[in-house]
Amino acid sequence: MISTKKNIISVIAVLLLISCSKKNDKNSTTKTNEKEEKENVEVAKKITLEDLKFENVISNQGELAAADSFIVKDFFGLSKDTIQIKFNSDNKVKFFSIVEQRSGRIVKTFKKTSDVEFTYDVYFDNPFSVKIYFPKESYYNLEVSRKSGSVDNYLSKAKLIRDSVVVSKKTNKSKIGTTMAFEKIFNQPKKFIVSSTFSMSGESKVYAPIEIPKNTKEFIYTLRISGEDETQREDGRLFNDVNRISKKVKVLGIPLWESEEKSSSLSREILNSLFPPKKDEDYTLNVFFFDKQKEIKKFLQYPGKQYASAFKYDINNSALSTQSRVGLIKKPYSGFSYIGLQSTSSFSNTYVWLDVVALYEKTFHYEIRYRIQK
Repeated sequence: MISTKKNIISVIAVLLLISCSKKNDKNSTTKTNEKEEKENVEVAKKITLEDLKFENVISNQGELAAADSFIVKDFFGLSKDTIQIKFNSDNKVKFFSIVEQRSGRIVKTFKKTSDVEFTYDVYFDNPFSVKIYFPKESYYNLEVSRKSGSVDNYLSKAKLIRDSVVVSKKTNKSKIGTTMAFEKIFNQPKKFIVSSTFSMSGESKVYAPIEIPKNTKEFIYTLRISGEDETQREDGRLFNDVNRISKKVKVLGIPLWESEEKSSSLSREILNSLFPPKKDEDYTLNVFFFDKQKEIKKFLQYPGKQYASAFKYDINNSALSTQSRVGLIKKPYSGFSYIGLQSTSSFSNTYVWLDVVALYEKTFHYEIRYRIQK
């Protein structure tokens, strides 16, 4: 009993310490903020307009530009600031432009030059870009400096924010992007019954064509193999699962359609996030994928076990004695993929549910826009 009381007292003491620690942290943060504000006020009192000087915002020295290259450097200016730009290169550039990002208006353009020195005043808070086209490989120096137009500007914590904004149609500034779209191949999963046989081999075969939409790049499939002739809740959910997972996968820096074995494509990221259908340990099938219809006839007529020499099939996506599975296959040139199923049981029927979702690229237009966050 005494031990229990001691434990309770210890827990209460720990909770009090944690509570006090949180309060102290909060008070410490508040005091830090108040201290910074006071320091800023003191600095503002000491600084005058005469103290404000040009400060570098971009400084590139001895940079190498490739031949036929286009270089863009971004910065911003606040109202009443002054911007100073200095540039030189060992070869003449085709053009050197300073552009106002919000409107797209050109502040100044210099053509066929290797030396620029330009100063201008900022009338409204605005992001700007320096755009340079190098026809020849060149070494260059670029320096952009900003002189604050007021003490408030100098003390401002403003920064440049880059946004990608989707636009309804193509513009002079827009770029083309691609995203992934999906399409069901079957309204409902396709059901097969691979019958049992009473022969010594115990084999029975079925096949089906999978017609792939024209703009498809790849397709994801699920194959549920079971000894029970009953539909499960998971059957037919592939489209919803692909759609849900695709929204969680980050696409920055990931090539969409490079689906070699070692790639990290968006489609393969989705595949890796899918759970295979429920497995029935007592039932398996030999599963073959074919690109050509003529190979199906060879598959159906062949009685032996030397499959690789008897007919041509997609060896990377086919499997012998497999349980339920999920896979990703590139669209065949013919527009049709054929699946062949071969029984491995001589005692009972095997039931199969095949679901397929086509993946294709959908283009859109977007603009890179900049804004100033204060």
